Amino acid sequence: MSSILPRTYENNVVQLTVNRPDARNALNLESQLAFAAAIDQLTENPPAVLILTGAGDQAFIAGGDLNELAADPSPEAGKKLHTIVKDALIKITQLPCPVIGAVNGHAAGGGVEVLSACDLRVAVPSAKFHFVQVRMGLTSGWGGVPRLVQLLGQSSVMNLMLNGASIDAAEAHRIGFVHRICPDGVTAQEAALAWADELLKLPADSLAALKSLIHYSGQKDIRYGYAKETEHFLPLFGGDSNLEALTAFKEKRAPQFRS
Repeated sequence: MSSILPRTYENNVVQLTVNRPDARNALNLESQLAFAAAIDQLTENPPAVLILTGAGDQAFIAGGDLNELAADPSPEAGKKLHTIVKDALIKITQLPCPVIGAVNGHAAGGGVEVLSACDLRVAVPSAKFHFVQVRMGLTSGWGGVPRLVQLLGQSSVMNLMLNGASIDAAEAHRIGFVHRICPDGVTAQEAALAWADELLKLPADSLAALKSLIHYSGQKDIRYGYAKETEHFLPLFGGDSNLEALTAFKEKRAPQFRS
């Protein structure tokens, strides 16, 4: 079964679902490539609204697949991990349509970075957001920190990222990362589709122009942040702290980082 499931609804609303629920929808290399290919297709034929979500009710996306990364912490693997999804997420920010992140469960590490590329975010009340890159001995690798600073401000992102924080949906809503919380009994996908219906009533050309203007006005220097992320992420991948985190994950113990 495909690791990325596209589904087109009425009025050209497209939903992409990361379909690895047994792995908490973590993105291994196969699913990273499939995700990037799906975004390339949407870049050529943009939908009216795009919804990103994960399969099941436990996880949105759990970042990269730690089992796969632990098996090959080489520089080449780190470059692939860094490049494929980061480039796809940049393309998402450039799509001429609203992109809704539908958070159906936990979003960890790279999953939060995927959400940072979405224009709008809706979450179930039980959703959790884990800013755990530092606990893996890494920085963000998919453009997350540059976008989060633009979205939430430097002080908030310092607090979240340097502490490897986990926050619930209510706190994510309070700080402005989540825009809507689903009513009781409504799934994230249902709420996202209802939101898409609202957006479809608005002029598509104005939505596209506003999205472009907002990204330009708020992120005109973000390319420097992306370059700085690459400068820091690649040397850390496969380094002592990252290897200890991956080994601890495999051995199901707490990592012991050297000072």
